[in-house]
Amino acid sequence: MKTLKLVQKPKGVKPPAKTPKNRDVKKDDDLIDLFPLPRYFQVHFQHVHENTHDLQGELVQLKAYVAKVDEKLERLMALLSRPPEHVL
Repeated sequence: MKTLKLVQKPKGVKPPAKTPKNRDVKKDDDLIDLFPLPRYFQVHFQHVHENTHDLQGELVQLKAYVAKVDEKLERLMALLSRPPEHVL
């Protein structure tokens, strides 16, 4: 019985078009070149930080709004639970 090889011979892989000029691309380095540069992460985390700040402010506003609605609901429930005055 013949066993199958799961590893294929590497084909002639070209280096990526946007390779940093300060380092050489070796045949074994191809995987590293698939990852974004650190600048991408800096921009990404800055964007996440700004969105988090905006969303936290919006969350504070929503919590205040829910507290007001909850208070109004409590007052309405109290009014509905009182017996009518004309029955007494």
